[in-house]
Amino acid sequence: MKMNEGMEKVVDIITEILAFFTVALIVLLYVNSYVAGRAADGVGFIPAKATQVLKTVREIAILLVVGLAGLQFSLKHLFLFIPYALLVAAAVIFMFFPNVLPVSVKDVLMPFGI
Repeated sequence: MKMNEGMEKVVDIITEILAFFTVALIVLLYVNSYVAGRAADGVGFIPAKATQVLKTVREIAILLVVGLAGLQFSLKHLFLFIPYALLVAAAVIFMFFPNVLPVSVKDVLMPFGI
């Protein structure tokens, strides 16, 4: 299950391009948040509904960048591939279905006083 040289280069280029646009989106959202904090009406230069959509896109883009970078690493070290694939699957499930777990983190940590 080792990637060949051509496929590795393609995945590497896709990861780099996606990482660039993800960082640009993060900066855009921070600048918009700063402008919204300074504005009298509390709205930035991006409308509120579009900002919510872009925040969702940001979360997915971050997961894709980290997922692709980790995939490149785990395919070079095959013993890490299955644990990594399971972790990515769990992250995707929790991202898109946050109510999958019947208990909250607070309920789990409270008995320990954390």
